[in-house]
Amino acid sequence: MNRRGIKRALWALIVVLALCVPATASAAGEEETGGFGAFRLQGSHGYDVLVLAGSKPSFKHGEVLIFVTGRTSAVLYFAPATVTATTIEADVGSVGRISVVFQPEGEPERIRPSCSEGGSSEVQPGSWVGTVDLTGEEGFTHAEGTRLKSIVSPFINLVCGGTVGIGEATGQRVPGARLVARSAAKKNSLFLQVNQNRPAGPVRVEASVEERRHGFVVSREVVHRYPGSAFDFDPKLQSAVLDPPHPFSGHATFKRAAKPRNQWTGNLLLDFPGRANVPMTGGRFNVALWHAKRTEDK
Repeated sequence: MNRRGIKRALWALIVVLALCVPATASAAGEEETGGFGAFRLQGSHGYDVLVLAGSKPSFKHGEVLIFVTGRTSAVLYFAPATVTATTIEADVGSVGRISVVFQPEGEPERIRPSCSEGGSSEVQPGSWVGTVDLTGEEGFTHAEGTRLKSIVSPFINLVCGGTVGIGEATGQRVPGARLVARSAAKKNSLFLQVNQNRPAGPVRVEASVEERRHGFVVSREVVHRYPGSAFDFDPKLQSAVLDPPHPFSGHATFKRAAKPRNQWTGNLLLDFPGRANVPMTGGRFNVALWHAKRTEDK
């Protein structure tokens, strides 16, 4: 779940669940196809919470994905769960617990995607009733509910796409730079990417950390844009300095010709949601710096 891992994991689960859902499935799922369900909550401190849960046929290998999003950050929790056609049971450790039952409300409805592509599906309106109590580490957000409206838009609108196209031009004549630092470990991996399309131009910084423990995966991500003073590189890309403000502190220096080569040193720290003061420099990082220009087309 490095780089764009949170987004990829979210869509991967949606795809898996969508493949299990026939065109006439209800919002609570069908027994012969496994179970699935989804609902939203409003978290504290400006975070939104989307819960997706699903299981394969015979209700085996159930899983729950809790996607917590803020304006410039996101956290994804991926954990084992027991998911049937009408129940979701998940123990998310210190983060909290989900124990809900689906209650139908009214007659089945036929709905269509928000775009013009695809057909329609018949769904059973209803709510997930029970206990949802979630608290992010270090108290970055809290969300709870006892009756949450079932949603099917993550599945129905899958056919609409709507992804952002990201491009990159590279080469000696490109005035900008891209720096990537990776630290891969079995239980804790880090990723940092810095883009500046021209010297002194705006700086985009993206960072993520993935944690694995006891079958439980947490992926945290931040994306910020800063003035040109946050990043500086020499024209020949022999060195670069990253010095961004909050949620970062400290700075980092890249030196291509150092011994060993491509040294990444400094005291740069990053406050991820739920995990503060994460070191983002040191010998465990593999670092690369090259000429690049990043583009985004919605």
